[in-house]
Amino acid sequence: MGIHTKWRSLGFSVISMASILVIWQLIVTAGLVNPFLLSSPVTIVVEMAALFRSGDIVHHFVASGVSLLLAFTLAASVGVLLGILAGWYRPVQKALDPFIWFTYSTPAVSFYPIFVAWFGFGRPTAIAVAFVFAMTPIYANTLTGVKAANADLTRMARSFNAGPKDIFINVVIPASVPLIVSGLQLGAGRALTGVIIAELFGSNAGLGFAIAYNAMNMSTAKMMVYMCLVVVLGLILTQFMAAMARHADRWRS
Repeated sequence: MGIHTKWRSLGFSVISMASILVIWQLIVTAGLVNPFLLSSPVTIVVEMAALFRSGDIVHHFVASGVSLLLAFTLAASVGVLLGILAGWYRPVQKALDPFIWFTYSTPAVSFYPIFVAWFGFGRPTAIAVAFVFAMTPIYANTLTGVKAANADLTRMARSFNAGPKDIFINVVIPASVPLIVSGLQLGAGRALTGVIIAELFGSNAGLGFAIAYNAMNMSTAKMMVYMCLVVVLGLILTQFMAAMARHADRWRS
């Protein structure tokens, strides 16, 4: 029953998307919308094929993918580590709170000018912006997960003479996994946002750069090709994080 429901849902999604594309194509073909303002699906596919042949798509997709991978790995490592330390040791939380909530309450994109001054235009700045975007929700969720570990289980473990290390490994970490994974999912999406924004403002490669470059050159179809690729990268990231969440649930159980 579950499999049939899943396939039915997928079928409805495909039909819905196909209908939107057909209506979009008909509107542009009928001249109801200027193709310069909104390119047609057929033109976008033709441009995409040409960009694949030239190697431009691979170049920009890989550039954004590498920046995203580096930024997210760094943000996940730092955010989870600091969140665990702050949740387990209250003095660490008090020491980190001013810095964390400063970055949390400040729009991350406002750090862009100072990162440009430090690192210049290009990948290092994109990684730094994406790191700031992603690290805070990862830290906050990890902190909440560690502090919200079931008090009854902790007391039960202590009644069996479990030491702090045993409680931390066998009670606190498994209990905090759902919130840690949720923070990683939020952080992954925000890391992608940070990479694209940084590349839009100033870079020499990447999907954000390609979008901005083609927009300035009035190449609407090419611009929309790269916008579609941002969606594809986001879908890949979403599926990866969903698989990681399933794996974490199996490990926890």
